[in-house]
Amino acid sequence: MPKWLIAIATAPLLLTLPPHSLRSALADEIAGTILSIDPFEGLFSLEDGSRFLLTDTLSSQDLMIGSEVLITFTTTVSGDRLVTALQVVN
Repeated sequence: MPKWLIAIATAPLLLTLPPHSLRSALADEIAGTILSIDPFEGLFSLEDGSRFLLTDTLSSQDLMIGSEVLITFTTTVSGDRLVTALQVVN
């Protein structure tokens, strides 16, 4: 079967797929106080219970329990909050 025919045949299927969540492409911000840090998993949580996953460019060694932080993050398809920027405000 010619490749162009496969492309034409599969195009309608692609149009019926649900659109990828736009939320995962948008960054969110939150401010809070660090409650706990898990350096082995690269996770930390805020006092409100929200949990965040650090990227390879950010280190848990830069964090301290009790620090006030401003976090920019994206939410992955699996629901993890992936930190893209972190600023200590105190």
